[in-house]
This record gives sequence, structure tokens and C-alpha cells, in this order.
Amino acid sequence: MNEACRVYELEGVQRVTGNTIRPGGLALTQRALALAEWVAGTAVLDVGCGAGATLDYLAGLGMQAVGLDPSSKLLAQGNNRSPHLTLTQGRGETLPFANHAFGALLAECCLSLMDDAAAALAEFARVLRPGGTLILSDMLAGNPAGMAAARQLPLSCCVSGAFSQGQIETLLAEAGFAITYWEDNKEALKQLTVQIIWQYGSLANFWGCAGEDGMGVATAVATLKPGYFLLLGRKRDTETHRECTKVHRDLPL
Repeated sequence: MNEACRVYELEGVQRVTGNTIRPGGLALTQRALALAEWVAGTAVLDVGCGAGATLDYLAGLGMQAVGLDPSSKLLAQGNNRSPHLTLTQGRGETLPFANHAFGALLAECCLSLMDDAAAALAEFARVLRPGGTLILSDMLAGNPAGMAAARQLPLSCCVSGAFSQGQIETLLAEAGFAITYWEDNKEALKQLTVQIIWQYGSLANFWGCAGEDGMGVATAVATLKPGYFLLLGRKRDTETHRECTKVHRDLPL
């Protein structure tokens, strides 16, 4: 199991973040789905599904939804809450699904947790059909100069693995995705931060409850100036990908 799962399995973390275990919660997912305009019957893969909150919502919309997560503990929570969900244990870098198996894919606050983001995005592209839609939300490094310190944190979490916007653009382009929509959702992260401080008294106390050097982690996070983004991407067909190997910088991001 990915060491990153350890933080998100903690009862205290889930008490603050809710069932979705991420900034914005299900409200941000609903906004993303409205933008994507997926229809009932679409085959959807939810990578990093955790305890299955989004997956349960997708199933209620009539999607053919499958969830994948490396944490057996979180998957068990999902099964206990909604036994009808289709949950699979696995990692984003090595998806156990056939080529072109899905018309859509969600990766909500999980790419930054993966050991190899480029490999994961290549896998996302592999299992998506040409023209398939990717919904991706995650932490953003507002100060790229703080990324080195974040990478050295003694725990693996979405903050320690955050990328800059330029890096996200490059990774997606190299995997064969065209960004069709980008949205800043820093406010969702601010709201979660307020909830954490209300619950624990300070961010340092929160990280300390996760068994880490709370003050050290809080300092590194502050230096990173983290943000949060939502984007939609479209998988290019093979010919288009051959002709275009970089992100279009003229996108209205």
C-alpha cells in the first residue's frame, strides 16, 4: 500500500474532510460533472476513490462507475457503507483495466500522492477511449521554490507531492491530453484549512496528530503557498497527439 494512504485513513482527518477526504468535497465534484456534461450510462473510472463517496454519487446518476484505491481500509469503509459499489484495490500507475475501457475518468486529489505522476497519466490515457474526458483536481504549488522542501517532508500527502501549474500542463500534454478547462479553487482549500484550525487549534497541531513534526510540516506547507485547482482534459486521438506534444499556452487559464 502507498504510504500516503496512512494520513487519509486517520479518523481525525476524515472527521474534518468528510467522506470525500479532500478540499471542496462532493460540491466540487458536482460542479466538475456539470462542466463535463457526462450522460447516464457512461463508463467512468474513479481513481483514488477512497471510501467511495464520489463513486456512490456517480452510481446514483446512472453512470457505470468503477472505483480504484490502494487502501484496503478505505475500500472496506466504502463497501460497508454502500455494498453495491464496484471497488478495486490498485494503484494509478498500474491500472488493472483494458485499453479504452472507459469514456471518462476522475482523479480527485490523488495524482499528487502517486510515486510517478507521469506513469499514472499515461495509464489514464491508456484506459480512456479517444476523445474521453478527464476530470482532475489537486493541490497546486503556488510557490514552486517551496517544492523541494515539501518533497522532503517526513510524510507522503497531497501537499508534499504538489506540482506547479506549468508542470501539470506539461505532464498532461506528454500523456496525450488537451486541457479544455482550468479553474482556481483555492477558496475550497481555505475553507478546509479553517475547519482544521477550528478542530485542532492550529495546522501544526493537526499535522502533529498525524504523528509528524507538526511545526516543521506547517512551515514547509506555508512556504509552498498551496492552492487547489480543477481541470477538464480531453484525450487526443493518436494522430493529434503525434502532431501536438506540448500544452497550448494560449488557453485562458
